Amino acid sequence: MKSWTEGLRFLGRLAGIVFGAVISAYSIQAFIVHAGLAGGGIGGIALLLYYTLRWPIGIMTLILNIPLFVLGWREVSKRFILKTLVGLATFTVFLDLFKGIKPLPIDDLLLAALYGGVVGGIGGGIVFRFGGSLGGTDIVAKVIQRKFGWGMGTTSLFFNVFIILAAWAILGPKTVLYTLVYMFTYSRTIDAVISGIPAKSVMIVSGRAEEVAERILQDVKRGATFLHGQGAYSDREKEIIMCVVSLPEVGRLKQVVREVDPEAFMIVQNASEVLGRGFVPNE
Repeated sequence: MKSWTEGLRFLGRLAGIVFGAVISAYSIQAFIVHAGLAGGGIGGIALLLYYTLRWPIGIMTLILNIPLFVLGWREVSKRFILKTLVGLATFTVFLDLFKGIKPLPIDDLLLAALYGGVVGGIGGGIVFRFGGSLGGTDIVAKVIQRKFGWGMGTTSLFFNVFIILAAWAILGPKTVLYTLVYMFTYSRTIDAVISGIPAKSVMIVSGRAEEVAERILQDVKRGATFLHGQGAYSDREKEIIMCVVSLPEVGRLKQVVREVDPEAFMIVQNASEVLGRGFVPNE
């Protein structure tokens, strides 16, 4: 029964990867190619080859990814490689299927860059959210994320510098400047989709810590952890409550703490990544 459930879950993730890949391919043809903008990574190289030699973007993207798959096979899990193959295959096929599509008569390069970045970032973020990628420097970014914890969108942006220099020489500075807007929007959107709904880490210092924790468990429906501390001024031992809540739950948590102990000291800070029970993991 467990293996059957895991199999269905895996198929669901593959379906999510396919959906995200289709969105990403659509954004490239509908906004980026339509506006004549460049891109980053392997996709950026494929775009430059299309603009200069008219080689199909999808086929070239697939061919250029072969060396990086060798790296991915050695450095990351085989399941990730399988998901990436599904994502890349879908992405490259629909890149060529969507060729020539013009959903909106957008002649403004800035609007094309912004919409291309947002729509493409949503598609790419969905793919990453389900544990896959679209190949290219995404594989390298995945390796770096696993080893150093860097955001995948930020890492991909870093690797794109060399591609941008080539685009500057071929397409000119104006096109490249708008391309940078697209790439920045794309990377920020990917990071936002991967992170999901922001979470908050809350530290509460209260003289009525047990009562506060009990109300958090009952009213907010979140767990809490006691940390042992000592006041620097009073030299008295204190119980510090640590709790992680979703963004919509912050207001309720503050209200609960105020009701129990109006003099409680609270620190609310961003939790960039939360894994475990009650929170959805990135993969």
